[in-house]
Amino acid sequence: MKSVPKVSCEESDLSLDVITAQPFHGNIFVKGRAKDSSCKQSYNYNSSNSYTLSLGECGMQRLRSINPRGINFIVTVIVSFHPAGFITKNDRAFHVKCFYLEPDTIVTSALNISPLVTTELRDSLKLPTCEYTVRRDGINGPQLTFANVGETVFHVWVCDGVGMGMLVKKCFVTDGESTDHSVLDSDGCSLDNFLLGELVYDSSLMKAYAQSQVFKYADSNRLFFTCQIQLCQKAMGYCDGISPPKCSDEAATTEKRNRRSISHPKPPSNTNGQLDSGILEMDVTSSEMLIGGIDDMLIETDSSCYSPFLVVLSNFVLFTLATILLAIIIAMKKESRKTFICTIYFY
Repeated sequence: MKSVPKVSCEESDLSLDVITAQPFHGNIFVKGRAKDSSCKQSYNYNSSNSYTLSLGECGMQRLRSINPRGINFIVTVIVSFHPAGFITKNDRAFHVKCFYLEPDTIVTSALNISPLVTTELRDSLKLPTCEYTVRRDGINGPQLTFANVGETVFHVWVCDGVGMGMLVKKCFVTDGESTDHSVLDSDGCSLDNFLLGELVYDSSLMKAYAQSQVFKYADSNRLFFTCQIQLCQKAMGYCDGISPPKCSDEAATTEKRNRRSISHPKPPSNTNGQLDSGILEMDVTSSEMLIGGIDDMLIETDSSCYSPFLVVLSNFVLFTLATILLAIIIAMKKESRKTFICTIYFY
């Protein structure tokens, strides 16, 4: 490959321009979608090659961001130099990201009343950033990229920011190909404790973790999680009744009733285009994990069957062989005695 591919983020698609030193004879496709013709393009001895993919297609991730405000589209693209589709040492993988910034809308009007000089006072709120990782050996352990089915791991969500709290909710797991499977509901409670346990929040409400055992899709070894994080202002009371969630059956029912009756103060008005309510939401995703499967177990059973006739025949053969062997031994002993007598007579 002559240089790093150039990425172009268009209104409805993204493109990857690959320039090779030699005419390119191979394939470009989305990771895990080599057999999907809509996600793969073949090239026949071209020197400049453009690969285009519609936004949101072929398992492309779509993640919202609040700082800066916009949407990330993320996909991994494989450039394969083998025309038959085999992965070799010459191939390259590129993690392509396109960020679409959401512009702030500013409405102005003019009204001349007096020539007073106006001093502009401006302030901006630094919005929190959040991270989602899966770790082994505890919540502060090394980040996970590979694991085997059944291993214990820790899902960790962390946000920074002062005076804020968070609620992790609407989590789902996917391999990029199969149907998304929800593991956390809109209240932040586990939908499947076999896949993800209930979350534990620290006192700051800006860090949470959950313990789980590694699992995988039946026909795929790729796995990643996506969650929605709801940020709220603790000082304004917007976190009350929201975080941490009450997830036991009885507590959850009571909590949901209380949420309907809680009266929050009116959110502060937006003056800078960054914060227009006391509650913000953003998407976070874990790094892709490769999952090893359960080793096939070989169960051996002794199911041999023997015919009674064969049993009798085998015993007869053994008896005959033993008789013949005994006769040979006796004959050899007699022959040995004759030789001994003849030897004495000679002397």
